[in-house]
Amino acid sequence: MNRPLLQLALDNTSLEDAFNTLNTGVDEVVDIIECGTILLCAEGKKAVETIRNRYPDKLVVADFKISDSGRVMAGLLLEYKPDLITCNASAHIGTVKAVMDEIKERGLNTRVQIELYGNWTMDDVHVWKEIGVKQLILHHSRDIKGGWSDAEIAKAKELCDLGMEVTVTGSIEYKDFERFKGLPLYCIIAGRSIRDSANPKEEARKMIQTLEQLWK
Repeated sequence: MNRPLLQLALDNTSLEDAFNTLNTGVDEVVDIIECGTILLCAEGKKAVETIRNRYPDKLVVADFKISDSGRVMAGLLLEYKPDLITCNASAHIGTVKAVMDEIKERGLNTRVQIELYGNWTMDDVHVWKEIGVKQLILHHSRDIKGGWSDAEIAKAKELCDLGMEVTVTGSIEYKDFERFKGLPLYCIIAGRSIRDSANPKEEARKMIQTLEQLWK
């Protein structure tokens, strides 16, 4: 079983601060660089442009969590060819289709990810799958104390069993990876646990090593 990819969430409040993180050498270690929602709010589509130009060979995520105006919002971000773009689970199915249509018309291979917030159901997952969405992000809110619950781990397994490419995010440190062992996850996202560490590069390296040990 391949190990999950490691994604760095750049939820920094400026590009300058984002590059303070990246320039520690962590950019050499992680598999995916995410232009986080906070960074996009602070810097706009320039964040995607700057990261894409700096890292033409890295997987780049534009994590704007699109909820409406799918073609317009997607069009702004797709100008700089991110590899992945996120929609919120609350978005109308027409919005998700609009984002996918915009990608198709531009001739891009950008993949749509649905971030699972709020009141979504497995029926929603089947609808997303039917229209061609393969990737889901299962989100543990930072406002929920105590880390990932058994029910959340079970939900991740259920989504994997449906054949979806599942990413998990929210309050995950490398010491928590054991809980996900055995699941065919696509990706694990880490943000503050890397960005706020004394040595972001070494923290990311420890995460990669742990993933490789657990997913042999």
